[in-house]
Amino acid sequence: MSHPPNVRAAPAAARVSFRVLGGAQPLLVVPVRVNERGPFAFILDSGAGTTLLTPALAESLGVESTGTKQGQTAGGAVEVSLAAVESLGLGDVSRSNLEVAILDLGRISQAIGAPLDGDLGYNFLKDFRLTIDFQKSELRLEDPKRCEYFGPAPLVELPMRLAHPAKPLILIEVFADDRGPFQFAVDTGTSMSTISPRLARDLGVSAQPIGNVTTGGAAIALSAARLNVLRIGPAAVRDLDVLVGDFLEMLSQAVGNQLDGIVGYNFLRHFRVAIDSPNESFSLFCP
Repeated sequence: MSHPPNVRAAPAAARVSFRVLGGAQPLLVVPVRVNERGPFAFILDSGAGTTLLTPALAESLGVESTGTKQGQTAGGAVEVSLAAVESLGLGDVSRSNLEVAILDLGRISQAIGAPLDGDLGYNFLKDFRLTIDFQKSELRLEDPKRCEYFGPAPLVELPMRLAHPAKPLILIEVFADDRGPFQFAVDTGTSMSTISPRLARDLGVSAQPIGNVTTGGAAIALSAARLNVLRIGPAAVRDLDVLVGDFLEMLSQAVGNQLDGIVGYNFLRHFRVAIDSPNESFSLFCP
């Protein structure tokens, strides 16, 4: 008989080191255990609804597909195999009987120049307050029901919400070039922050084609631009390079919410970032 996934009763928190791989397309990679084996190299990806295993890892662990479904990537819809793992852990915390999808990440591995075994998504991360310290290259996961926060006050703390229960992109309000607010997704699995072509036009931002960029689904054509400032509350990054992508319109239709952009690594790395999904709160701290 199957049981719903659970966070184990103890411990209530974990700290792990992460690596930033990829050069021009940096991604955060964390050590993940699957079925008490590993650690394996997984992208830390708050923008992915379901945790992913590569076909090679699934085969090596004897994880078998139980069906298929349509998944959505920046490159378009893809068909993924569904499965379940007995356990999946990061540091000292883990979940049992977790649904996963099986998808080839070879394009991304090639782009960052390092092998990848999977992608750690929202269905694992949603039970924790996630704190990313870029200066220390440290990721902290805490059960907010069992751990109190007594640190310094954040630069900004604002509510976040999910685009759709079935497509749980984290949405927050963002200002660009002193206009807004606009609706952006927070995605720790995106290297470059991105804006929609419509927003680029509204802001009068000039974009230059740069060719194809690799995603989990396909290579997509993008343009590059620069914003004078991107701001979340009082936390701002000036002269920020961004991508301009038509795929945001397709993604907006898929999640049923208008997406004006994505906040990615090149913005987030300037701060200490806290994503508290149980309490629907997003915070930025001084690094």
